[in-house]
Amino acid sequence: MSFRPMLRPGQGFKRFMVYRREGSVTDSGRARSGSLKLHGEIIGIISQASPHEIAQAKQLGSPITHTIVQRGTKNRAQANDVFMIPTDTTDPTKGRRFVVKGDPQDPGELGHFLVYRVEERDDIK
Repeated sequence: MSFRPMLRPGQGFKRFMVYRREGSVTDSGRARSGSLKLHGEIIGIISQASPHEIAQAKQLGSPITHTIVQRGTKNRAQANDVFMIPTDTTDPTKGRRFVVKGDPQDPGELGHFLVYRVEERDDIK
């Protein structure tokens, strides 16, 4: 039996590139912000967060705009990782970017799906 979702075009699974910020330390011992390095990719579905989820996240101090549900748990992202959906096939660095807020949730703790609360950001390079 195969998985057959009933979705409209554009609503199906998308490929997300996962980037992790790699920091470094200067010679004097100060922390330095690093650049984003490709960490892997996941397959998932994105949806806008409900007003209840947005209000709940705002009370916890980490605003969100979307929810991403990952199929499987193989390439687990961490808090502050960046998901990117490439929008330009000629330039893989162009696309929509989302910052992961908090740790992913595994509903039912069965390892079938992971739920990420994310915030869409335009200022991340």
